[in-house]
Amino acid sequence: MGVKSMDENSVTFKGTVNGLTIILKQDATFDEVVNSMHTKVSNAGKFFRGAKLAVKYKGRVLSEEEKSKLFDLLNKESGAQIVSFDEEVAETHNKVHEVSTTSNPNERNNQIKKYMFFKGIDEGQTKFYRGTIRSGQLITFDGNVVVLGDVNPGGVIEATGNVVVMGLLRGVVHAGSDGNKEAIVAALGLNPTQLRIGDIITRSPDEKGATSNLTPELAYIKDDTLFVEHFLPQR
Repeated sequence: MGVKSMDENSVTFKGTVNGLTIILKQDATFDEVVNSMHTKVSNAGKFFRGAKLAVKYKGRVLSEEEKSKLFDLLNKESGAQIVSFDEEVAETHNKVHEVSTTSNPNERNNQIKKYMFFKGIDEGQTKFYRGTIRSGQLITFDGNVVVLGDVNPGGVIEATGNVVVMGLLRGVVHAGSDGNKEAIVAALGLNPTQLRIGDIITRSPDEKGATSNLTPELAYIKDDTLFVEHFLPQR
């Protein structure tokens, strides 16, 4: 059991604005690193497939032979095109400043991290929760979430996909929690204390009507702006 735990923790994948960074545990054996890499690539393969990745590694020094072996593993098993595989070196402040002023960080981030988003926005894995989500409860899921009930103030929902509440939504909701702005939030009564889609956050205005009113609404992102509209005809 101890060896398996070490294997699983020997490699960590981190998506960054520059592509993908692989953190290698320094006190793990190289065999443990290889085994962990196999596991991580297998589990995350659906996110990498078809992508072009610039990969950096850090945490330990690799020989040319070790570096070549990990590169071949990534190239053959990830389904991605690995355009580079190099040790991550800290950049100088001047270089960082130059990058940040000569490109659009949001655009670069969207292009590079797009492959890491949950792919089931239109038809993917969905968690159904039956009942009221009360204050202090957290529902988190790598996929879509449908709540057959209310979400009270103090309740929190986080989903990498869409969030649909068949009741009053008055708590905190974060759809597209992996950064995907294609996600939506819908509820029969939409009056959350905080609403977030991707990295766009808003709060309900104080002047909004009584929270007991059922007004079916849909929240979505367009041009980095959060919109809320009715999704059923008004009678």
